[in-house]
Amino acid sequence: MHRSHSPTSAAASEGAAKSPLTAQATGPDADPTRLERLQQRLAALESIRAIKRLQIAYAQFAEFGLWDEMAALFTHGGVLQYGDVRVQGTAAISDWLRMTFGGGRDGLAPGALHTFLALTPVINLSTDGQSAMGRWHELSMLGKGAGDAHWAGGIQENTYCIEDGVWKISCLHHYPMYAGSYESGWRNLEPHLAVVPYHFTPEEAGTPIPMLDNAPGRIQLDVPAIEQRLARMRDEDLVRNLQNAYGYYIDQKMWTDVTDLFITDGTVEIAGIGIWQGEQGIRRLLQRDGASGLRHGEVNEHLQLHTLITVSPDGREAWARGLDLGMLGRNKAWALWTHATFSNHYVKQDGVWRIAAMRLFPKLRSDYYQGWGKSRLPEPEPRSGYEPNQPSNLPALTEALIPAFDFPNPATGRPIGLPAGIQAIGTNPTALDATRAPPGQGSGNIAIEELERRLAVEEAYDATENVSSAFGDFLDDFDWDNSAALFARTGRREKYQVGFYIGPERIRQADLTGFGRPTPPRIHIQVHLRTQPVIDVAYDGRSASLRTRLFSFNSMRDKPGWFQGGMYPNDRMVLEDGVWKFQHQAINELYFGSNGYKGGWADVPEPNPNQFAPDRKPTIMDKLRDAFPPDVHTVDLGVRGFGFAPGPEFIEWPGIKPMWFHYINPVSGRVPPNYCPDESICYQIRPLFVDQ
Repeated sequence: MHRSHSPTSAAASEGAAKSPLTAQATGPDADPTRLERLQQRLAALESIRAIKRLQIAYAQFAEFGLWDEMAALFTHGGVLQYGDVRVQGTAAISDWLRMTFGGGRDGLAPGALHTFLALTPVINLSTDGQSAMGRWHELSMLGKGAGDAHWAGGIQENTYCIEDGVWKISCLHHYPMYAGSYESGWRNLEPHLAVVPYHFTPEEAGTPIPMLDNAPGRIQLDVPAIEQRLARMRDEDLVRNLQNAYGYYIDQKMWTDVTDLFITDGTVEIAGIGIWQGEQGIRRLLQRDGASGLRHGEVNEHLQLHTLITVSPDGREAWARGLDLGMLGRNKAWALWTHATFSNHYVKQDGVWRIAAMRLFPKLRSDYYQGWGKSRLPEPEPRSGYEPNQPSNLPALTEALIPAFDFPNPATGRPIGLPAGIQAIGTNPTALDATRAPPGQGSGNIAIEELERRLAVEEAYDATENVSSAFGDFLDDFDWDNSAALFARTGRREKYQVGFYIGPERIRQADLTGFGRPTPPRIHIQVHLRTQPVIDVAYDGRSASLRTRLFSFNSMRDKPGWFQGGMYPNDRMVLEDGVWKFQHQAINELYFGSNGYKGGWADVPEPNPNQFAPDRKPTIMDKLRDAFPPDVHTVDLGVRGFGFAPGPEFIEWPGIKPMWFHYINPVSGRVPPNYCPDESICYQIRPLFVDQ
């Protein structure tokens, strides 16, 4: 546990005594001490975001074998602890990465794959604001080329500190948990898989910024700069929400909602294939994959990951570079892995962020049943009727080409260096210039209450992600005491096919009743990765709505694990006694599943039509429902429970369940077919139809 944080009681006291919403001053000049405190907390929040940027940049560099750039993210005496291997110093770290993952070369060998998925961060700043700890899940898709493909994964518990005025990694501590070849699948690495120690408690997860020590001396107060820094943070949140919402619309083939996100003459370019422009052009591109809506047995998952955003100083433009990971297929027909770097340009029109240009650089397209070591399929050429408006300006990726980075190395501030013989394509000088430009200035004519409100909104965004990730961590470890402690006093948690339990103690008892306490040896884990958040914070910064994908898989000792996916469509968070907690949490699953590792998601039998027969063998959910009845039964959710409640209307993969949204389209305001902004009040009684 990260003991340099303030105690829980102190965090609670801070929330009660120093809440920005209880202050009384009317202007920045009325209380300089108050403004100093605001600027101190703003700097702390910027530190948390800088740490996330640092770690995601590490993953982006790893994808292309940029070992020197990865090592440059560490302090001079930084440590890379990879299982039992300990390497210290930037030069030694670079050499170790090069030999271990690059076979002694810079960049990747032909046909190699080195994708580190850095997921579900929980970041906690120290009380002096000079160091921090972060927990991440790492899932790696690896291959040395020439038919080699394998999996690896585990948890990182990392430390970060400020060196030479910049945040860097002081220790990246990776705990390997599972690995295996692609052919055989991943398995636990140990007979007993020990729980990776946590650096945080539930209370600390909900207070990523503790009560900070007083800053030495006086801070130079600059109200216009504070105003501008907060505005750019808000822009970053909105652009990330926009990109993640795009991914969810693509998942469901909601083509109209996708095209709504673009400007009138927006473009999508697929490197080496073509450029589609405008609403009709983009829709023509999308319909290469069929008409709107998923059909029985279709999987169209497009995870939006590793998104690094740069906002221009004037807040009118933004750029993002990230990873689109595809899990695609049709049951009993085919299944694919796809992998592409996206490099997008956004503009703000009438106060609303829109996508101006999306550039996709496909890197991988592999048959699931062969894997990326044996199957490298070309990007399909457009069929007749789906042609682009014009040819692509960019070549298709090869081992000698890398999608350009539109940001400098976060630790050095220098442009990204590439190995000899490697060329960057799709360079965006405008984005790079924006990262070097001095920050803009606000008007300065703003009340301190408004600055504090805006800061509260930004703190809520990161705290929400912290609590969301921590919840998945605790579920993985069957840590029912800590998972329940993430809920507010009247918080509600849904149990699949059972219903809602209200309050931390009943939530805890439900899990204990259903699953009991873990007992050694720990030979099986279920990983709950809550990724791709869309976070909408209330105006006052005291509550938030959250949508996350459940990217889930299990790992065992005696047989390979497999993937499945669900959705947490409209969770709600609340600030309670200075700590962020769940007010409402609901799971919709499974939207797709696998028939074991070898079967994957495209060889799944049709469900048993009699699975809910009265004389069935009781499931875990049946036993829980009888032994510890919920406060609200799933069968009582009305329309909201259709397809999820046990009974004849239950929809099981490869059937297509309804997909619910807590938000309307962020650009057009289009209301989705299944709209539920707050599940606690949107239960609907289904009408009874009678013959007339």
